[in-house]
Amino acid sequence: MWDKDKTVNISTVSETFGIPASTLRYWESMGLISLSRRENNYREYTYSSLLDLSDICYLRNLGIPIKAIKEYQTLSLADSNALYLKKKSELETQINSLQGTYSMLRKTLSLMKELEYIREHPYTETQPDVPLLLSHSKLYDKEVWKKYFSGQYQFAGVRLGPPDYRWIWGWAAESCGPDEELAWTFAEGNRHFAQFILRIDTTNRKHTNLDEAINHLTACGYTIGEIIVRYITIAYEDQTRWDYYKAWIEFI
Repeated sequence: MWDKDKTVNISTVSETFGIPASTLRYWESMGLISLSRRENNYREYTYSSLLDLSDICYLRNLGIPIKAIKEYQTLSLADSNALYLKKKSELETQINSLQGTYSMLRKTLSLMKELEYIREHPYTETQPDVPLLLSHSKLYDKEVWKKYFSGQYQFAGVRLGPPDYRWIWGWAAESCGPDEELAWTFAEGNRHFAQFILRIDTTNRKHTNLDEAINHLTACGYTIGEIIVRYITIAYEDQTRWDYYKAWIEFI
């Protein structure tokens, strides 16, 4: 049984609680705990001070800041409950944020896995997963970037088929809201697309591997229609920094 009259030094407490001695000294200097001193001026931790210390450790493990812990020593039951409820709300907000981040990370890893599959199986016939493009006309609208960073938007583009052969760039999205401008919509029908990876040089966007895909299909006797691309990631390869796109090239 613990001898309640026994005192221990800071080294013993540090080892027992797994807390650096510097942290213990800091907590004392902030007035979180009051210690007596021996004749040699060494700190003495009594049974009571160890109980106080355990409360501090518990609150710190809950993420309660030092300032609030200092105030905690004079809080009523109602105030203490309010403190815990506030921390609960903060943690719930953090959890929701982390869940969103985790979801985006899983989505990105899934897309990276798709890129690897396309690299190993180029020109597999499949349908594009870009139903529409929203205009970049609101590029300086902070709400647009919030949607991009949350994963609701992805940078994408389409090179129209003949006779235009021009590029339209925008945000890939599942639907168009009342305050959003539609730039392009995928036309359903009996259409055929081959999947490939489009690389675009970040310093010279005319430097791409697009001609390689076009030449491959025209050599097979096909005419090229629309080319649809969705941004995936950026990486440095072959002494060049490339934007990587999941891409579909229509062959007719």
